[in-house]
Amino acid sequence: MNRLLLPVTLSALSAASAAFAQDPLPAKMHPAKAADRTAAIGSIQAQLKAFRRDDYKTAVTYQSAGLKNNFLSTEAFRAMMVRTYPEFAHSKSVTFGPAQSDATGTHLAILTAITGQDGVKVRAVYLMVREGKAYRVEGVAGGAQVPLEDSGPSKDV
Repeated sequence: MNRLLLPVTLSALSAASAAFAQDPLPAKMHPAKAADRTAAIGSIQAQLKAFRRDDYKTAVTYQSAGLKNNFLSTEAFRAMMVRTYPEFAHSKSVTFGPAQSDATGTHLAILTAITGQDGVKVRAVYLMVREGKAYRVEGVAGGAQVPLEDSGPSKDV
């Protein structure tokens, strides 16, 4: 089976935010403050570490309140991650790119490249929201592997 990995850039943020965020991200984003970027990276790394240990009880603590409401149980979240985002569930490494935030630093988006244990690398934009003093994962744009049906030899069009 062939897989299509979709490239993601920060320009995909507006469309992705509507799908994942309870409160849409502001249209005007700017480079995030270094401290906010560092805090968001810390949350993402901690969640990925929990995934690698198969500790989804801990992993869900890094989800925003809104994202938690999308899953009936921790096991339902685990099943979705393993099926749809295997590189996240079994990551080997992650690289962080630029981060953008709103004026208050409440919403933040950060470009990532995640390599799974299988060697497949995916790009994704993590959508983060500050809840209290910590950043939580509000959603992810990109990163999912989309299987392509094998329709035989391709033709030039």
